[in-house]
This record gives sequence, structure tokens and C-alpha cells, in this order.
Amino acid sequence: MAPAARSTRGSAETRLAEAVSQLTRGWMRLARERARTLGLSFPQMMILGFVHRGGRVPASRWVEMMGASPSATTSLLDGLEKMGLLRRAHGSKDRRQVLVALTPKGERLMRQIQADFLRQWKQVCEQIVTERLESASQDLEQISQELDASDGFDAATASGVRAGERHR
Repeated sequence: MAPAARSTRGSAETRLAEAVSQLTRGWMRLARERARTLGLSFPQMMILGFVHRGGRVPASRWVEMMGASPSATTSLLDGLEKMGLLRRAHGSKDRRQVLVALTPKGERLMRQIQADFLRQWKQVCEQIVTERLESASQDLEQISQELDASDGFDAATASGVRAGERHR
């Protein structure tokens, strides 16, 4: 690949990464605001979303997905259970396993939240030509599949800066 082509591709890759990052921050801001209006914390709303998409799943999986301590996750689940949004039950094959599922009230809430977000998303996308939306959707789906298939963070390409260190 010619140097100019590499430069253009590198610039496009950088701009795309920055745009996805900005999009993620925007969605997270909207999600935090929506959670607040519902009397939920952002982590509680994340758990509800995970459970909604994943169905009846072991509580230990939420600890892993949230990256939180088991006690912090248990506290979040306790709060959601007290609100009547989810329920926990012991596994039928392994009584030590605790399964988490949405209650009907939790399902209704998540359907409403999804509808609200979709409505807002459609308003944002109204000014974009359909063909560009299709192309962007296909490209992002491919990138997502590549990320899912990757082995994780590639330390060999890292800049060498560690958490807590300042980049000079």
C-alpha cells in the first residue's frame, strides 16, 4: 500500500474510532439521564439491560460483566429485586447457582426503555440518507464481529503506558 493510501486509511480509522467513542459517550450520557428519571443507578440499568437481552442467567455472570465485586453486584441485584424488577432463584441442577430473571414489571420497563431509545435514535438519524445508514450499519456490524472474534487486547501494540502513569 502506498504511503499516501496508508495515511488516508490510518486517518479514517482514527476518525472512526473517535466517532464510535463519541457515540458511546453520548449513549451512556442518555442512559444515565434515563436511569436517573426512573430512580435507578446507571449500573442497575445496565444489569436490567443485560438480563433483558440474556434471559435467565447466573448472577456470577453479572459480576463478571460488570467488573464489580460480588458484594457490589449483590447489592445492585438486591435493590432491583426490592423494586420488583427482577427475581433470583436457585438453579434446579446446582442449588449453589443463583439465576437472575426480569419480573413482568421489569420486562415492561425494559420494553419501554428500548422504545424510548429507539424513538430518540430515529430522530437523530432522520437527516441521514438511508443508503448511508445501511452502509454504516453493515460496517459497524463487521467491526463488531471482528472485535468479538479477537483474542482481546493486544499488548504488543500498546503504547507502553500503564494505568496510573502519566503520558509525557
